Amino acid sequence: MCIICGRFSFRAICNKCKSFLKPDIEFKNEVVSFYDYEEIEFLIKYKYEKFGSRVFWELSDVFRKFAENYQKKAFVIPIDDRIKNGFSHTAILAKSMHSKNLIPLFGVLHAKNEVKYAGKSLEFRLNNPRNFKYTGLKNIDAILVDDVMTTGLTLKEAKEVLTKNGVNVLFSVVLAKR
Repeated sequence: MCIICGRFSFRAICNKCKSFLKPDIEFKNEVVSFYDYEEIEFLIKYKYEKFGSRVFWELSDVFRKFAENYQKKAFVIPIDDRIKNGFSHTAILAKSMHSKNLIPLFGVLHAKNEVKYAGKSLEFRLNNPRNFKYTGLKNIDAILVDDVMTTGLTLKEAKEVLTKNGVNVLFSVVLAKR
């Protein structure tokens, strides 16, 4: 059943509805984004549901196409890819980028502070940093992956931790920006 139109489909989003999901690729401040958050907010919120893995596999097509055209060798690091509700939405996005030039690294960048940022103010976010810990390879080029960029604080904090650990963050890729 298609979650958008309700028609019978073996996929979470039927081909007809998927054809309406047109990415608007933007590269700004070292962040590549594919959608405005408001356009796909109801789809992104499936990350809180067990069924959400199927939705994120559909949404990850834009990451896959991006990776197919990316020419430089690099690693892909999802932000805090711990499994919640049976899957990790950032791991799905990172895995979809696996290509001849891009290799995902899983389980290497986790937040020590598991506070929820959804719907919180900038002040709250500033007062409750993620406190990331990186346990991956050093002296590598990498691309950061997350689902949504709201204020940019999570990406900034993750990049700082990676840089301190010898990782050259080329840029970040997010599904949507606010």
